Amino acid sequence: MLSLSGLNWLAIIVAAIAFFGLAAIWYQPKVMGTKWMEAAGVDPSSSDGPKPIFFVLTFVAYLVMATVLAMIARGTGAATFGEGLVLGLLTGFAFVALQAMVNAIYEGRGRWIVRANGGIGIIGHTAMAVIVTVWA
Repeated sequence: MLSLSGLNWLAIIVAAIAFFGLAAIWYQPKVMGTKWMEAAGVDPSSSDGPKPIFFVLTFVAYLVMATVLAMIARGTGAATFGEGLVLGLLTGFAFVALQAMVNAIYEGRGRWIVRANGGIGIIGHTAMAVIVTVWA
């Protein structure tokens, strides 16, 4: 059963922080940041950078994702590292990477936007799912 009751809220918060930290590293220029900016059409010299509210909204989104992953893990009985790994890989690929691909098709963007946004979705979901599954 999918329910909010009995969830480990500390694990959910830690999972969201983990995804936030991984994304901060992922979008650094030496990792995927430069390729993402080129693919997304972002010119770093023409702006002051992201507004603080962007980070707040991102973290809230990660909290919601971690909560739903915890609900799915509990509802399916997932309790091991391997089960968390599978849950994260599946949701990251099916819900994030494939959506990034669909968006890129309609927006006329190349494979780098899919690799950047889809890749961190898979990595972030996997980290969050492992945390909320093992630390239930």
